[in-house]
Amino acid sequence: MRITRLELTDFRNYRRMMMEPSPGLTIIVGPNAVGKTNIIEAVQLVTATRSFRRPDPSELVRWGCSEARVDLRAEEGPRLLEVRLDVNNEGHRTYSVNGQVKRRHSDVAGLLPSVVFTPDDLGMVKGPAERRRASIDDLGEQLSPTYGALRRDYGRAVRQRNTLLKEGTHGGSAAAWDEQVATLGARFVIHRLGLLERLMEQASLRYEEMSGGEKLGYSYEDRCGLGTCGSRDAGEVARSIHDEMDRRSAEEQRRMVTLAGPHRDDIVIEIDGRDARSFASQGQQRTVALAWKLAEVAVVEGVLRRKPVLLLDDVMSELDAERRAALSEVVSSEVQTIVTTTNTGYFTEEMLSRSLVVPIGRAER
Repeated sequence: MRITRLELTDFRNYRRMMMEPSPGLTIIVGPNAVGKTNIIEAVQLVTATRSFRRPDPSELVRWGCSEARVDLRAEEGPRLLEVRLDVNNEGHRTYSVNGQVKRRHSDVAGLLPSVVFTPDDLGMVKGPAERRRASIDDLGEQLSPTYGALRRDYGRAVRQRNTLLKEGTHGGSAAAWDEQVATLGARFVIHRLGLLERLMEQASLRYEEMSGGEKLGYSYEDRCGLGTCGSRDAGEVARSIHDEMDRRSAEEQRRMVTLAGPHRDDIVIEIDGRDARSFASQGQQRTVALAWKLAEVAVVEGVLRRKPVLLLDDVMSELDAERRAALSEVVSSEVQTIVTTTNTGYFTEEMLSRSLVVPIGRAER
């Protein structure tokens, strides 16, 4: 399925913008600070229902307006998909698919899957653990409604337990939320580990090809106390999380925050068996990030049996010629791609000849 039309109305800095992307490569070119990234964000919001910027929804509405809208149309043969996002300046988001309002965002995520690659992703290896967790979990939400539901339910349970810790509440209702965090956390981390194993299998293959034989691996650092990644039994993992909460009870009460569970886990990237956080060169870090994103494309296609839309936000300038070539191979493999750039010189004449180039100036405010 390919995007055939994208329309923005009072979204970010655009009063109105309409684009009909190429079924192959669309290059959005223009100077910095004109709103190119806003187009990438809009596509991600109506495909993955999330933005890599993690904005407050009210920030999506153009200044001085009461609401914004994003309309996407995608087609494949006789199949038609129309997704609409309405968001008001109070931050309320409403999605509709083919004219029918969807109560849950999970009913929209993954209908047309997307993979986004931004300059921030290049710091994935040495960046905060939250970035690596978000990368795998955002992918999981598009692949499985169950994954998304577990992520949301577990997040709500942790927030509620944190509220009780701040209030100094113990026993009774607090114990019930302890159980919720342990049970939901166990189910959630098992889903995460299964997806991570599949993703890293693909990432390892791509990294080895691009690095000339270096081996990419990973380890999973859990915050459950008994080695979560060694078990896929939900009951055992739940007991592990519960025991760790008991062990760290005094510290949690002092800090007023939940310290055990998958919301505090980390994914450690390894190159030839060594922790990449400690020694990976800038080039190796970029190769890891690229391999991870190419693996996301492969996993989406393997699980959903359809290709995702690939969204590249100004990453060509951050990659050397060899890595740009590796990325270009994917762009050339019938994956619909929308890329932003300040300079079309990063693309070969052959690629430009079969691409749609969309110049962007300063949008009307």
